[in-house]
Amino acid sequence: MQTYFTLIFGAYFIFLILILIGWYKVSQGESLPSTSRLVSVIIPFRNEALNLPALIQSLAQQRITTNPFEIILVDDHSTDHSTQVLELQQVLHPQLSIQVITSRSTGKKEALTTGILQARGEIILTTDADCVVSPDWINSMTSSFDSTTKMVVGVVQLSAVRFFDKLQAVEFLSVMISGLAMLGWHLPMMCNGASLGFLRDAFLHVKGYEGNVQIPSGDDEFLMRKMESSFPGSVRVVQNLEAGVTTKPAGTLREFIHQRLRWAGKWRAHESRITQLTAVLIWIVQLSWLGLPILFFVSDPLLPTSIMLTKLVLEAWLIGRIARKLRQPFYGLAFLGLQVIYPMYVIYIGLASQFVSYQWKDRVVPAMR
Repeated sequence: MQTYFTLIFGAYFIFLILILIGWYKVSQGESLPSTSRLVSVIIPFRNEALNLPALIQSLAQQRITTNPFEIILVDDHSTDHSTQVLELQQVLHPQLSIQVITSRSTGKKEALTTGILQARGEIILTTDADCVVSPDWINSMTSSFDSTTKMVVGVVQLSAVRFFDKLQAVEFLSVMISGLAMLGWHLPMMCNGASLGFLRDAFLHVKGYEGNVQIPSGDDEFLMRKMESSFPGSVRVVQNLEAGVTTKPAGTLREFIHQRLRWAGKWRAHESRITQLTAVLIWIVQLSWLGLPILFFVSDPLLPTSIMLTKLVLEAWLIGRIARKLRQPFYGLAFLGLQVIYPMYVIYIGLASQFVSYQWKDRVVPAMR
C-alpha cells in the first residue's frame, strides 16, 4: 500500500514539475508588431439577452492600433429576445461592424462554422456571449501570430464574488494553467474557445469541426489538435498573458454539475494517448487523495504527512505564482476547500459523464456511448 501511494503521488509531482517547465517555455515569447490583417470576431449565442450588452460594450472599448475588425454574432435559434437586444446594440455602437446571422443548424460548432464561412477576416477570433474581453484582447491575440502560427490560445478567467465562485475560479485557473503549459511541450491538450484565434484558411484546410460535430462540446480542443496535427508547432500561447477574457461562473450547483458533465463528456472521444493518460492520472490521484488518511493507521505517519504537505505546497506555489503573472487573484481559502471537495466531484463527474445526460442551453444532451 505504501508503494502504491508513493508511485501515484510521485508521478503526480513529476507532472506538476512538467507543468512548471512548460509554463516557463510558453511565457518566454514576445509579441510581434501588429499587422493590418482584417479580423473577424465570431460569437455564437443562444438565449443570451442578459449577457450580450456587456460583451458588445467591451468590444467597443478595444484599443486597436492597425487591425480593423468585424463582429459576427451567430444565433443558435434563441427563444428569448437576444436578437432584439443586438439590434439596440447596433444603434448604440454605430462605429462597430456588427452582423447578426442565424446558424444553418443547431449546436455551437454549427453556429461557429456558419460565422466563419460568412467571415471576411484572415484571422478568426472566437469568444462566448457571456464573456467580457479586455481592452487589449484583439491587439494581443493578433500580435501573437508569426509566420508559422495557425492558432493562438488565449487566457480566460472566472469572475468571482461568492465563495462558490471562488472555488470554481481556482479550479478553472488550475485547468487553464495545465492546458497552456502543455503547449510548451507541444502537447495540445486543453484550451478555451472563449479566447481563441486561428487563421481562416487553416480552419478550412483542416475541414473545421468535421469528425466531431456530433460531440456537443470540444469545439476548441478538437480544433486545436487538428491544427497541431496538420501544422506541427503552429499552435501558440498568446504572448500578452494579461490581456484575456473574463467569463461568469456557474450560478448554481446544478448548473455547475451540468457544465462539468458537458466538459468531461468529450474526453472519451480524445484520440491522444497522452491526454487520456493524463485524465486517468488525475482521476486516480483524486481517488488516492481520499484514501491517503488510511496510511496514518497502517504505516508510519511520516509518509502520508509528507505526501499531503508536498502536494499542498507544490500546488499552492505553482498556481499562486502563475496567477500573479496573469494578474489574476489566488483565493487561498477556496484552494484549501477544494482539497476536500475536488476529489469527490472529480470522481463523480469522471464516472457520471459516461452515463448521465445533461442540459445545455435549454437542450438535453444524452451521454456519449
